[in-house]
Amino acid sequence: MRPLVRLVVAALAVCAVSACSGSPAVTTPAGGASSGASSADAPAAADDASPSESAATASASAMAAMPGTAGTPGTDGGMAALAAPPAGSPVETAVRLEALMAQHSVLATDMMRARIRGDGGLAQAADAALSTNSTDLAAVLRPVIGATAATAFRAAWAEHIEALFNYARGLSTQDTAVQADARKELQEYEEDLAKLFVTASHGRLSPAAALADVRMHIEHLVAGADAYAAKRYDVSAAMYRTSYTHAFELGGTLARALLPASAGPKLEAPTVALRSALTSRLGEHASLVVAAMRSAVGDRADFDAMGMVLNGNTQDLGAAIESLFGAAAARQFQNQWADHVDQLLAYTSATVTQDTAGQEKARQALRTFEQTFAAFLDGATQHRLGTPALAQAFVMHDRELLAQIDAYSAKQYQQAHDLSDQTYAHMFTVADQLSGAIGATLAGRLPRGGSQTGGGGTAAEANVR
Repeated sequence: MRPLVRLVVAALAVCAVSACSGSPAVTTPAGGASSGASSADAPAAADDASPSESAATASASAMAAMPGTAGTPGTDGGMAALAAPPAGSPVETAVRLEALMAQHSVLATDMMRARIRGDGGLAQAADAALSTNSTDLAAVLRPVIGATAATAFRAAWAEHIEALFNYARGLSTQDTAVQADARKELQEYEEDLAKLFVTASHGRLSPAAALADVRMHIEHLVAGADAYAAKRYDVSAAMYRTSYTHAFELGGTLARALLPASAGPKLEAPTVALRSALTSRLGEHASLVVAAMRSAVGDRADFDAMGMVLNGNTQDLGAAIESLFGAAAARQFQNQWADHVDQLLAYTSATVTQDTAGQEKARQALRTFEQTFAAFLDGATQHRLGTPALAQAFVMHDRELLAQIDAYSAKQYQQAHDLSDQTYAHMFTVADQLSGAIGATLAGRLPRGGSQTGGGGTAAEANVR
C-alpha cells in the first residue's frame, strides 16, 4: 500500500473513536471565522484580464469564498499564512514546517537545474525564492526553539543552500574541483545542522537519526542534479519527487522532536494526519505541474519525464480517494483530474508554439473542469464547502498556473516564481479545508471501537523520544 493511502486509511480508521467522530464542523484555519456555508456569489475572474491580473482576481475571490479562509485582495495569495503560525498552535506549526521544508526541496532543485543550464536569470529568481523560504522556516521555528537557535538555523541553512548552488555551478562548468569543494562544505553543514536540531530537541531526536535525515535530504538534491546534468531526465524527475516527499516527512519529524512532548497527541489526531497527507500530495501536485509546464519550454525529454512523475502523483491522489469514497468515486476523480493536468500541459504546449487558439481551447476545457470537479467534491463531502466556493478555488489554482507559465515563457522569472509560490500556498489552504470537510463527512459512517494505528513517517521518527 502506498504511504499516502496507508496514512489516510489509518487516520480514518481511528476517527470513530476520536474527537473527529460525529463532528459536523469544517476545520477552520487560524484567522478565519468558522462557517459551513459557501459563497454562491463568488465572482469569476475576468476572462479579458491579463494572466497575472486574472490570477490575482481569482486568488482574492477564492480565498474569500472558501469557508473560514482569510484572504486579502492584492496580497500574495497565502504565503504569509505559511510563514506565520498562530501562537500556541502545535498543529499549525507542524503542518507549516512540513510544507515549507518540502517547498525548500522544490526551490533548491529548481535553482540547481537553472544553474546547470547556465540560466542565470532563472537561477537568481530561484535563489531569491529560497531566501524567502528560509526566512519563513526560521519564523516558524523561532517560537519553538527560541530566537538564538532560529538565527543559527537561518545562517546554517543559507550556507547549505550556497554550497548546493556551488555544486550546481561545478556541474555546469564540468569543474570537478568546484564540485569536490562543494561536497566537502555540504558534509560539514550536514553535521552542523544535525547538531543544531539535536540540541534544540533537548535530546528527543537522536544524533544518528538527525544526521541520517539531513544527509539524505542533501544526497537527494545532489543525486537529482547529477542526473539532470547527465541528461538522465527520468532519474532526475524521479528524484524531484523523492526529494519532495522526504523533505515533507523531515518537517514532520522535526516538528515532533522540537515541539513540546505534550503536543504529541494533537499531532497524531486522525484529522491532522489526513490534513498532512492532503497537504503533501496537493502541494506535490502543484510543484510537479509547475515543473512539467516549465520543462516544456526546454528539453522535450525532460518534459516527458516530468509528465511521468506527475502521473504518479495523480495515481496516488486517486488511490487516496478510493480509500475514502470507494472505487467509483476514484474512477471519477482520476478521469477528471487527469484531464485537468492534460489541459494545463496542452495550454503550455500552445504557449510555447504561440498557438492562441490552442491556449483558448485549453482555457475553456479548464473552466468546465473547475465546475464539474467542484460539484464532485461538494457531493462527496455532503455540501460542507459548496460548489461555488470549490469552483472558485480551482479557478484560482488554474489561473495561477497559466499565469506563471506565461511569465516563465516571457523570461519574467521573478513573476513566475511569485505565482508558483502562491499556487503552492493555495494548495495548503485547500488541503486544510478539504481535510476538515472529509473528516466531518466520513467519521460518522466508520465503525466504532477500531484499534488506533499510525502510518508512514521517516525512520527518524522512531528515534524521537
